Amino acid sequence: MDLIPVMVDGAVVFNLQNSCHTKATHCENCTHLILNVHNWIRHAELEYTIIDFQDEKDICPTFLEEILLLRKRLNFPFLFAGVMERPQSYLESFNYTDSYPLFVTPEDAVRALRIQHPGLTERPVKMPIKFGFPLLVSWKQMQGEAWGANA
Repeated sequence: MDLIPVMVDGAVVFNLQNSCHTKATHCENCTHLILNVHNWIRHAELEYTIIDFQDEKDICPTFLEEILLLRKRLNFPFLFAGVMERPQSYLESFNYTDSYPLFVTPEDAVRALRIQHPGLTERPVKMPIKFGFPLLVSWKQMQGEAWGANA
C-alpha cells in the first residue's frame, strides 16, 4: 500500500494505491506507511493533507486509525475524497465529519480547503515533490540523497 502525490487544481493530493490486503487491526505495513507519511509531510512543511481513497470499498482499519491519529498530532486540515461506505462509517465513528465533510472528488476537497483556508494551498512546499511516484519510494530516495550528501 502506498500514497502517490499528484497535483489537483494546484494542490497536493495523495492517491491511495494498492490497498492493503492485510486489513488487520494491527497492520505493521500501514503503521510504517503512516510514519513515513508523517515524516514526509513534516519535511515538506505541507500544512494540509488531502487523501483520495479512489473509491476503495475496504480500507485497512489500521491505516484509517493511524491517519486519524496523525491528523490529531499535526492539527491541520485533513480532507478525504472518494470515500466508500465502509471507510465512511469508520471515519464517522471517530467523529471525523464533525470538522470536515467527506468529498466525492479531490477537486471538491481542494475547493473546500481554499474556501475555508484561503492561501493555504499556495504556500511553498519545502522540498521537491516527485508527483506520480509512490511516496515511500520518493521518501527513501530523498533520505538516501541526504545521507549521501553528508558522507
